[in-house]
Amino acid sequence: MMVCPACKGALRQEEDALRCPHCSRTYPVREGIPDFILEELAQSKDPELRRMTIIDRMARIYETKLWYPVVLAVYGGFGCISFAQLIARVIRKINSVQGRVLDIACGPATFGRRVASPSREVSGIDVSRRMLQQGAAYAAREGISNMRFARARVEALPFENESFDAVLCCGSLHLFTDTVIALREMARVMKPGAVLSGFTFTAGSTGILKYRRVREWGRKKWGLHVFELPELERYMAVAGFDGFQAEAAGSVLLFSSRKRAS
Repeated sequence: MMVCPACKGALRQEEDALRCPHCSRTYPVREGIPDFILEELAQSKDPELRRMTIIDRMARIYETKLWYPVVLAVYGGFGCISFAQLIARVIRKINSVQGRVLDIACGPATFGRRVASPSREVSGIDVSRRMLQQGAAYAAREGISNMRFARARVEALPFENESFDAVLCCGSLHLFTDTVIALREMARVMKPGAVLSGFTFTAGSTGILKYRRVREWGRKKWGLHVFELPELERYMAVAGFDGFQAEAAGSVLLFSSRKRAS
């Protein structure tokens, strides 16, 4: 199912690497995780990618009380939505899905591991090598055998067209440099009618993002894109999605949509 993210050619398995005979690119496989990012991220034009060492360090605390409960309290507002509620609301959109699920910017597969089942094979991609390693360790410890990982960017997914029956995009859409390009690439690898489910941020009635100055600072400092509902719905439509649905819990915005049928 994996292809060269640059030319979309079929890959050839070699010792500790995947090679594309079409464009001659070679992608290393480290600890069972293919690495499709050949650039040095510290030199990237994308400020979010240049901060990857910070994200790498977060891998060990990402599923502890030091991360999601704090983030949800700050952005959602105290008592607005719990971690368990967030997971339940995101994954209920794909409960009826069987087949292949793609977890975009998966981190340690916080959501992907929870939807993996005998009838659902999950592929997780992220730009952080340590997040992926942590996710693989969690999956092994939990006995999840149908979860796969790859280091890749959302703008250049290493998968064939129409490969997935559902896509998760949890807590990352607001960080992508170009929202429409990211959504179009997700749509490319989704089957017609496949569901996209996830969450991002909006300027809600509670939570820190209700303050305009905080939103402006987040945009300037971290590239944080705080969406307005009509804006996100428009991006979805342009990228090839229909049936946009959204619900806000403070400044946490849960959303879902389906790839437009051909």
